[in-house]
Amino acid sequence: MKPLSWTTLEFEKKDRHPDWVWTVGLVSVLAAVVSFFYGNIFFGIFLVIAGAVTIIYALKHPKELSIIINETGVSINESLIDYKSITSFWLDETGKEAKLLLLVKTSFIPTLSIPLVGVSASQVRDALTPHVPEEEMRESRSVALFDRIGF
Repeated sequence: MKPLSWTTLEFEKKDRHPDWVWTVGLVSVLAAVVSFFYGNIFFGIFLVIAGAVTIIYALKHPKELSIIINETGVSINESLIDYKSITSFWLDETGKEAKLLLLVKTSFIPTLSIPLVGVSASQVRDALTPHVPEEEMRESRSVALFDRIGF
């Protein structure tokens, strides 16, 4: 089998309007003020930190990922996920761009979502079918919710 490879971005970069940043910051500060008012100081501090971290990560630029599917497994930036660790895969072609969803046993994040850029879903299916079963799955509802909100 000839290795199948492509490069893609870690996530879709969204241009944030300055109003978005101000809104997130204002909401987190106002929620913290209410929390302080009711005497819950630690939760107020948590809300301020959570708002700052949300803004920092929302403005972060995505890294480029190099994906390779070969005889030994799926490699993402030189990190190999062998086929024994992959429970199943699914090719989600419902969105703007097709995605490869991998259900992985040994990962902190059990479902990996990898955008297909420059390769077709049928090429990926042909490369993975001999090694891993294809089972229908969906991305987490929280991922869909955060995508709709604008994260």
